[in-house]
Amino acid sequence: MAVLSLLSSSAFSQSACEIPGLFDSCTSPVSFQDYSYDIIEIGDQCWFQENLRSEYYLNGELIPGDNDGSDWGSTMGLQSYYDNDLVNLNAFGRLYNWYAVDDERGLCPSGWHVPSDAEFTILTDALGGEAVAGGHMKEEGTEHWSGPNTGADNSSGFKGLGAGNRYEGTFNSINNYGYFWSSSPTGASAWTRRLSFQAADAERSGFYFLRIGYSVRCLRD
Repeated sequence: MAVLSLLSSSAFSQSACEIPGLFDSCTSPVSFQDYSYDIIEIGDQCWFQENLRSEYYLNGELIPGDNDGSDWGSTMGLQSYYDNDLVNLNAFGRLYNWYAVDDERGLCPSGWHVPSDAEFTILTDALGGEAVAGGHMKEEGTEHWSGPNTGADNSSGFKGLGAGNRYEGTFNSINNYGYFWSSSPTGASAWTRRLSFQAADAERSGFYFLRIGYSVRCLRD
């Protein structure tokens, strides 16, 4: 009861399934900052089944939203949603630069984190390897993907979407590509995974600018 009382008094309430060890299941939705996220077990991992949409860090501090693009060349943590259109926020979640991902205040709920490069590799290995994992991660059909949406069967339940990206003031590639930050830096960039409308792979890359806006998925600790 003490745990539940503590949760109910939080400014941003979190469901009990977020607390490591309290429940072992990976089925109950996770409530975080006034939104409920479906979750899915893939192999030995428990993932958000949706892209993160928070505009606050875990401690409740606002992540700047700079909609006109003037700050996206900087090194401050930023978030946005595609074309500043609420329809896209509801469908695809928010886009974050890596400085927000790397911020010590945290993006994911307690008991969850932005996955490392190695943890993404565990996921893609469990789905048959990088060359085919993207098809198993992508939502089927063309509601959130351009045709032909090659190889998409969503057999993993990951439900990856073509959320596109934001590079400084420009939004790009909605319905064509979905990009996910890892928490692992590499040189002057960080490791990412990319899903494509025209391929079945989950491309691993470390060549993108840290100031670009990508999607974030949370993984249970």
